[in-house]
Amino acid sequence: MTTLDLYPPIEPFDVRRVAVDDLHTLHVEQSGNPDGVPVVFLHGGPGSPWSPNVRRFFDPCHYRLIAFDQRGSWRSSPLGELRDNTTPHLIADIEYLRALFGVERWIVFGGSWGSALGLAYAQAHPDRTMALVLRGILLDPADYLRWGFHESRSVHPQAWEMLVAAIPENERDDLDAALKRRMLDPDPAIHRPVIRGWMDQSGILGRSRHPDPALTEGDGDEEAPELEVAGGQISMHYLANHMFLAPGSLRQNAHRLAEIPGVIIHGQEDYNCPLSHAWDLHRLWPRARYQPIPDAGHASLDRNIRLALVEAMEAFKTLS
Repeated sequence: MTTLDLYPPIEPFDVRRVAVDDLHTLHVEQSGNPDGVPVVFLHGGPGSPWSPNVRRFFDPCHYRLIAFDQRGSWRSSPLGELRDNTTPHLIADIEYLRALFGVERWIVFGGSWGSALGLAYAQAHPDRTMALVLRGILLDPADYLRWGFHESRSVHPQAWEMLVAAIPENERDDLDAALKRRMLDPDPAIHRPVIRGWMDQSGILGRSRHPDPALTEGDGDEEAPELEVAGGQISMHYLANHMFLAPGSLRQNAHRLAEIPGVIIHGQEDYNCPLSHAWDLHRLWPRARYQPIPDAGHASLDRNIRLALVEAMEAFKTLS
């Protein structure tokens, strides 16, 4: 590579289904160098599909990338399943995969919801975390919902109108409860228009400043209605339950990251996850390099974000 941009497209050398309990089976893949420095990729959402282009952040000669669809997500099964689907379950899944693949320590790489999951995992297992590369920081679900469901109206009123379009006027006095109730309703006639509105709003709040038509966030079927519903319901399931973490725990346990090197990458024009979350995390974890990215939004494949992510992984080649 002559510049610090994406590596060429690469296919996984190993794709498998891994049963993590009697209910959930995960789609798991490995790419890059089988003997390379291991990296675990944690996707966003919760419940969102992810692009095969994320493999291109990593030098395939140096890194061994292990990526998986979290419980209920995309190619994992059962699709959209909310039972036994919590953050402690996901942390246990990550540890299960680490042991399954014979990894002693690895770099944890996550964005958006994946940044929160990465923090929760590293705080639970600092001895297994070689480094953290985090993008689009989600540090507190209450702040995130307050911003998305209420305060974001001040900067993107048209996006907020998309969010509430399917909520009757007489239910908007308690908008949080109405959104939760309708998104999780089993009737497609009730949940689909509200989830669609939430996705439309998120698309505006998180849009790329410099999108590349050749790069996609998903893998062709990511807009299928059943995937949108599964992703929306899993997201609400997590966010309405404070991500199944004790309130404030990601801040309170940040001291457990003290010996872990890291990079905090956040677009200065990210209106999905507020920049203040990234700054708050840096203040609590000063060893991590804080990188607010000018002229950049939320998406990992936004030009300036992806350049920073590749640069971070290049810098961490010194780790072993």
